[in-house]
Amino acid sequence: MAKQKNADLFDKLGVEVGDGKLNIDLTQTKAFFNALKETFESKAEEIQKDISEGKVDMAENVGIKIDKENINIDLNQTKNFVESFGKKIEGFLAELEKSVQEIDKAPKSK
Repeated sequence: MAKQKNADLFDKLGVEVGDGKLNIDLTQTKAFFNALKETFESKAEEIQKDISEGKVDMAENVGIKIDKENINIDLNQTKNFVESFGKKIEGFLAELEKSVQEIDKAPKSK
């Protein structure tokens, strides 16, 4: 299953590994990262808009509640969220590292 995920990621990135060769379609790689950037920017803008309009209540998950007059932070809940988020990032980086190691292990042509 991990190999299929890596293959899917490589396909989206425009990376082809096989026969001792590594081929990178820079146009496809650039398009992938541009799409990712646009997604992040869009979500960040939505969150920023919601915060400025007082619509954000992150108290349930993050421990932060913001309204037009106050900002309330539950430090224990925020700490738990940060720790959980950190673990998710570590998992993502571990998967990325596995992908890099698989590329490194691929037979190299001379």
